[in-house]
Amino acid sequence: MIPIPNGWSTMTSIDKKLHHNLRRVFRSGVGADSLALYEPAIVRNLEVYFSQLTAAKDSEGWSASGNMRKWNLYLGFDTMAEFGLGLKTNLLRSQARDYVFPALHVHEKKMGLWEQLPILDNIGVGTLISRFLPLVSNEAKSFTDWYQTFVSEAISTNSSESRGIFGPVIQSGLGKLEKPGHNFAQMIGEGAFSTFSFADAYGMMLSGFLHYLAHYPHVYDALAAELRAKFKPGESINWGPELESSVYLRAVIDKVMRLLPPACGVHWRECERHGTTIGEGTQPLPVGSDVGMSLFSLFRDGRVFRDPVRFWPERWIPGTLPETEFSLARSMFNPFLIGPRNCAGGHVAIMIASIAYTYVLVNYDFRLGPEKADSAAHLWSNALGETGTEEELRFESHYSILGWESGPFVQFKERGFLAKGLMVG
Repeated sequence: MIPIPNGWSTMTSIDKKLHHNLRRVFRSGVGADSLALYEPAIVRNLEVYFSQLTAAKDSEGWSASGNMRKWNLYLGFDTMAEFGLGLKTNLLRSQARDYVFPALHVHEKKMGLWEQLPILDNIGVGTLISRFLPLVSNEAKSFTDWYQTFVSEAISTNSSESRGIFGPVIQSGLGKLEKPGHNFAQMIGEGAFSTFSFADAYGMMLSGFLHYLAHYPHVYDALAAELRAKFKPGESINWGPELESSVYLRAVIDKVMRLLPPACGVHWRECERHGTTIGEGTQPLPVGSDVGMSLFSLFRDGRVFRDPVRFWPERWIPGTLPETEFSLARSMFNPFLIGPRNCAGGHVAIMIASIAYTYVLVNYDFRLGPEKADSAAHLWSNALGETGTEEELRFESHYSILGWESGPFVQFKERGFLAKGLMVG
């Protein structure tokens, strides 16, 4: 699961000292000062996103129906390239997206295969595929050329000073930090993994937000009322006390992450101590064995979460549930994991989601379009009678990143204007 030999990242490194050093460098780029400096990239890319989505409107001001699975991936990557590295990839406008995202999708599936059958990569199948595909596929060659340009520009742009939150990783790999943690290969692994995984998670969280609020009008109305009381269309939206104090906004974000955890696969941990047991078992695990559980499975466990597939943000507001039930659910809800290997950028995801959700609801109305998402998915609720199942996204699972083939399909209308350009109250 490393892109080049020795290209360990904070996610893949096993050695504890290496992990500590990589994580120290990564965290130096996601402090409050860095986030505030690069935060404008979030709204800049949302403005481009909506300029493309609402380019064509009907007589009532509603846009054509957009496939959010695709558009939110474009938005996610453009945002994280600029926010993370100071690069303008412009995939929201460029036809390069037609070969970039299919290639990334294949790469994610390939990593899932290597994870289960590492012998395939050990004997060189991965290297053979990487070298062979560009020779027979124009799309693969185009992606290879695009990716090499992307890496070169990321390095040159951040070599002297940071242009995004991943800048310290670049400088670490170039040996320019007083206490570097990465070598060159680890810089490539960290930079690529962080950019791609953050982009995918952002796209997933925005798609889930649009899907579930369109299906649950009372949540849409409640959150819209809260946010529209704080901001007016066109006003600047920044991360700060107004968003941090928005109780219902955070409840919606947590609800989206429970049903669509950004990294839903199994997060393996190695047993290091004799006598360790898991759950109710009494048989000790052998030292060196790997243990893991899917967050997707855990967060839909009806023994922990009442109505496990129902989109119900109120469950996260104290006083809604009995205290013992609320405390259990809260203690088990850890979308960014726990301990020294939790996601070092979890707070970044909350910040970006808060700004994006607020920007959408303050500046636009939205509704489901007439199209239906592809329903050839393999994984969804295992209890068809549960409340909320009929309004689930239907999933295709690959690697530890959750995805679906298409949808939701959504239409937008700018708030504050009628189709003829007249202001409304």
